[in-house]
Amino acid sequence: MQPLALFLILFASIAYPDSVGEELADFDYGLEAKYSFENTNLTTSPQLILVKITATNPFNSSLPLYLLRQEEDGWKVVKLLGALPPNKESTIELEIEVEYQKVISKKTRYAIAGRGPEEKIYGSLFYVEEDWSGYEKSIEEGLSALLLFFVPLAALVSAVLVIFLAYSGYFSKKSDAEKNLKEMVSPLERQKGELGSKLLMNPFVVAAELFCVLLLVAVLFNNLLETHSSENAIKVLAVALLGSLAIPLLYFAACWYLEKKEEGKPISFFVGMFVWGMFAAFLSLLVSSSATGELQRLGLFSTMLVATLFVSPIVEEIIKGIGVLAMSGNRQYNDTLTGLLLGFSCGVGFALVENWFYFSSKANPFEIGGLERWLVLILYRSFFNTLAHGCFTASAAALIGYIKSIPSLRQFAALSFLPGILIAIFLHGIFNLSAVIDGLIVDGRQAIFFVFNPMLVILMAAMFFLVLVLALIDEKKRKVAGG
Repeated sequence: MQPLALFLILFASIAYPDSVGEELADFDYGLEAKYSFENTNLTTSPQLILVKITATNPFNSSLPLYLLRQEEDGWKVVKLLGALPPNKESTIELEIEVEYQKVISKKTRYAIAGRGPEEKIYGSLFYVEEDWSGYEKSIEEGLSALLLFFVPLAALVSAVLVIFLAYSGYFSKKSDAEKNLKEMVSPLERQKGELGSKLLMNPFVVAAELFCVLLLVAVLFNNLLETHSSENAIKVLAVALLGSLAIPLLYFAACWYLEKKEEGKPISFFVGMFVWGMFAAFLSLLVSSSATGELQRLGLFSTMLVATLFVSPIVEEIIKGIGVLAMSGNRQYNDTLTGLLLGFSCGVGFALVENWFYFSSKANPFEIGGLERWLVLILYRSFFNTLAHGCFTASAAALIGYIKSIPSLRQFAALSFLPGILIAIFLHGIFNLSAVIDGLIVDGRQAIFFVFNPMLVILMAAMFFLVLVLALIDEKKRKVAGG
């Protein structure tokens, strides 16, 4: 075949892959070919299956061959395999990348095809069989090992943190415990400006918020049951929970302990914000899902990109910020330090639920490509995403606290909510953009790990600690001035 004709065929396959695929798959004549396969018992995802094709070209001219794959919406051109030499039997080796699709076995229809003399199409069909039993078994065994070793350790750490918080908050000083409990249960006893904060600290409101989070967990479990056994679904949820819980609890304990040491604020203050953050994740999921669905209905281009860069930051930061605004009415929310640490507590509470949802639904070990990659993802998101969400909300809450600490501006504290939320949305949007860029770089094999996203989080964390140090210095000055 002439080089120009071969170029035109290649150009057409690139410009119009769907139409070319359908045309080539409807071949007129059979092509003599034999197939052999290696690596069909799969243990990782994605994995390469080696296919050896021995085909004979009976013509006096080269025969260009394409690899085709049948998908739900028709035949697609996978790649140009090359040209078979004239009047010769040739062997072609190719690697087909396959990914786990939540089924233990799968058979995919492929074909090789090309145009011969007089524009007639010659081809041959074959099937690639995928056996994922070894892959599923290895993950199931890994999850069982985690339940035996990692989960008890994480549960112990979490339990120690909870006991420490409970003891420090309620049992170290009985008089303080009684006072805090009375304020939590009786939100109407104080001035009306504190009603929102008292409601957020009310144990019945806290219980209702946690119940909504449990409803989300029930939905997660039901979704997992559609593709996994109940035993595997429970294992995934349990490991994902403890992987999501330990770091946020550690951050929360550090926030409250620092606040208690410097200013002696009650733990109920911080528990209310932490649980509101968890509840905000539940509400954000409902609102973001509805908004994304509406964007899809309107046929907006790159719906997921729009949702990631704009919808999620706006929805999540506004809902988290509403809790901050409600808490800011409390008389004890009176300076930058309190606002910074309360906002951070709200953000890490949000991250706890978001990470749990992500590790269970969006990227569980079966779908992400194995247990090792899943654990790396859990460690990465638990440290970096939790820290990022804490910094987003802390930026808005610290601004409110700063305005409240200035007597002449205190009456405008509620108005500072708007610029504070805009800052949080901007930081969140930039964070999501860096994650998208890193994802494209890693998928394009230009890097093997994220670069921009962790660097941005480290920068935000540095800014957070700088503001924290300045707030601590300011608090010490106010203590000295007050005698």
